[in-house]
Amino acid sequence: MKLADEDKIFQDLLNACRNGDLELVESLVRNFGAPINQTDKWQCSPLYLAFVKFLLENGAQCRKDTFEGQRCYYGALTMKIRGLLSSYKYTKADDKYQPYRNFFSYILERPLDTFSDVIFKLNAPYDRSKRYNTLETLEISAHRCILNARSTFFASKFQTIWRTSKVIEIQEIQIHATCFRAMLRYLYTGEIASIPNSLMDNMIQLCKYVWLDNLSERYTNKMKRINQDQDKIEFKKLQNDFVKFFKNVLLVGKQFYTEQDYNNNMKVDGSEIIENRIGHNDTEPKFAESQHDICIRVEDEFFNCHKVFLTERCEYFKAMFNGPFSEKLLRTPRISECSSKVFALILEFIYTDKCDIPESMACEVLIKADMYLLDKLKSIASIVLTNLSEPLEDIYVLMRTAIDLNIGRLEQWCCHWFADHLYEVLEDQRFLDLICESAHSIKKRQETDTIPFIDDLRYWLSKKYSVLEDEIDQRSGKVREYDGEEITDWEAEYNLCLRYYYL
Repeated sequence: MKLADEDKIFQDLLNACRNGDLELVESLVRNFGAPINQTDKWQCSPLYLAFVKFLLENGAQCRKDTFEGQRCYYGALTMKIRGLLSSYKYTKADDKYQPYRNFFSYILERPLDTFSDVIFKLNAPYDRSKRYNTLETLEISAHRCILNARSTFFASKFQTIWRTSKVIEIQEIQIHATCFRAMLRYLYTGEIASIPNSLMDNMIQLCKYVWLDNLSERYTNKMKRINQDQDKIEFKKLQNDFVKFFKNVLLVGKQFYTEQDYNNNMKVDGSEIIENRIGHNDTEPKFAESQHDICIRVEDEFFNCHKVFLTERCEYFKAMFNGPFSEKLLRTPRISECSSKVFALILEFIYTDKCDIPESMACEVLIKADMYLLDKLKSIASIVLTNLSEPLEDIYVLMRTAIDLNIGRLEQWCCHWFADHLYEVLEDQRFLDLICESAHSIKKRQETDTIPFIDDLRYWLSKKYSVLEDEIDQRSGKVREYDGEEITDWEAEYNLCLRYYYL
């Protein structure tokens, strides 16, 4: 990432903290790696401005031996915040804030339930009752796509001598099962597993054999415990590996077929056969192979994918491939309700947990993310839409989309736009229909009912004209006019706007 881009992301983070926009703060931290411990030219950090608990849980530091740490601590608005700053430890951060990390931990621990496609057979001492002098054969299942994306060694082997092997027996060196599992944990999660001193030499030997010099160095230096900063670095490296894997392997390996090509690859019974045409020759492959186990057709494009990612990262695909649907029987299921460009963005999120959505496609991505049950992607798309000064789609379409999909952020942004363009929409029947629909949404009538849509408009109008809540009459919604007191021009304009509502 360029320095200018990093500075812009940091400034966006500071502004979001000042504005109290937690949703945008979460997106910048989790999707764009915003530097939460950086300070601006006034030595202000995001932690000093707002959202103490969220930022601490995501790695923000408050050290009393630093100027910015003291400023956060002594500038805390309440004793509760000050106590949180002084008592917080990184180990308190719950992994539930890292669903992407949870995904890798889950498939590592349950490979047989998550479409594992390779088995490593080890003929080495096995830890049973702490006796390391027992030789036996042990099989450990794993996922080719994970190892392919995270390790140059495994990527090279899977494209050459292990290309068609389902069971792989490593005979060059003796590998202890504990060491092999520790290596897999590092490749899957970036975590450093604790190794007994008696196995340290075998662990270092294994690291050198699979070309993991960084891991070997850390075990050599006995850096088995990783601090907060190192943990973030390792997990960021893991995420970047899958960003490269997605863009340089999966998208590069995307296949384009004409209808004639498609018909030529049909069996007599109508089921599809699409072979991977990349790299299957007698010499070296032209591109890095994706090790895919499913190929999805969207329009005239075919995307090489992995069931482990699709099913464990997306409930929609989990139901498709694990439920009683015909798609799970096809090698190349076809998706017709989505364009290939939008599907590529959905896959990018599934594989990398982030997505750079173009403004022109944000609305379509939002709708498809809801269909595929990807709430975080919906949040990212809604942030893209609400960061615009003017809507790219019809404002009424956006408003109805926000209501139908229950996206409060987008709904409030549309209400804000309506308040700023009130005189333009007052005579529009679609605007009046929104008010009527909002009124009919009230199920239990009260003596003094209010219409939600009108309440939101009044709120944004009061912000626009700097009207204080204490000055508003609760029954009429207008600024009170007392005898002998004149209201300001802005307050008069505010009252005039409300007058149009009741005409």
